[in-house]
Amino acid sequence: MAGLKRLFNKGWWVIPHPFQPEDLRYWRVKLMQNIQFILQLYTGIFFFLNIFLFDYLLMAAADAILFGGILALQIDLRKHLNIERSARLLIGIIVIFLGMYFVLAHGRNYSFIWFSMVPLLAFFLLGLRLGLYVSGGFLAALVAFIIWFSPQWPSYAINLPAVFNIALALVAVLTISRHYEKSREEAFNFLAKRNRELEVLARTDTLTQLKNRSHLDDVLEQELERAHRYQHELAVLILDTDHFKTLNDNYGHLVGDQVLKELSQVLSAQIRASDILGRWGGEEFLVIAPNTDEEGAVELAEKIRIAVAEHRFTEQKLHLTVSIGCTDCLDEDTIISIVQRADNGLYQAKHDGRNCTRLGKAARAAVH
Repeated sequence: MAGLKRLFNKGWWVIPHPFQPEDLRYWRVKLMQNIQFILQLYTGIFFFLNIFLFDYLLMAAADAILFGGILALQIDLRKHLNIERSARLLIGIIVIFLGMYFVLAHGRNYSFIWFSMVPLLAFFLLGLRLGLYVSGGFLAALVAFIIWFSPQWPSYAINLPAVFNIALALVAVLTISRHYEKSREEAFNFLAKRNRELEVLARTDTLTQLKNRSHLDDVLEQELERAHRYQHELAVLILDTDHFKTLNDNYGHLVGDQVLKELSQVLSAQIRASDILGRWGGEEFLVIAPNTDEEGAVELAEKIRIAVAEHRFTEQKLHLTVSIGCTDCLDEDTIISIVQRADNGLYQAKHDGRNCTRLGKAARAAVH
């Protein structure tokens, strides 16, 4: 199957183009390419069948005209890739040929079954409005023709040409319908993928790839609600880099950005799988630690602080320290109150000389 697909994707019928599957133009070009190939194959086969088997010389001439028109259109599309013009010309050629075919055949051999192709092609290639005008006008004209002339036609049984018409027309409708569904599925998958990417971007800090402030607010609200409902422990840590402005001034913002990226990796390596880490803003980071009491919060903060102090950042082997404020959850806590208490601990750590951990206002002890 794969080899047949590769073979089908090479040949005179292939239209080179730069479009990707998520672009509607990709599917319009692909459909025109396939329709042109099918029509060339169809008219080529029926040209000989109408001459040597069915003895329909006028239909053989119509087949030859259609084959030439499709070939000219194919050459033009390959050369100019004017999709709108080619789509209109293709629909025009098909409508004219089907009209000629029906008139010449006098409705014999169930030739009218080919009309079902017109709306499918017209809507996809021309759009809703123009597709409605073209297919509606074409079908109305043919219905009027049938009403006017059909009383003069003899009845036709199912014969070999009729079987050919019915079978090939049904295959064509099936092929076009599959093409439409595949393009719709590709478009849906593309939009779903883009939505997932946008969702990730909406909750991710672009520099560190950690959770951003907005997403941290949502997570903290959920964890607070869970802690209150089930009487679980919960701790919050806020940490800030020490003298980061001096580092930026001495080494530049690009190095500063690289330091923040490495810092996010160091922090991620120290927390537990159940903890939530994010960039709170600037050079501040927030850790939400479920099922963690005050003592556990201090222990986690110290583990982080020591790991950062021992790490050497970037190629310059820079030394960096962090100050950390932490607190556990109280029964009456809200997002504002618990973050404020952790922030008070951070302020105290800065005041006490940096590179240390301090509990918030309700702290009973300081850690050195």
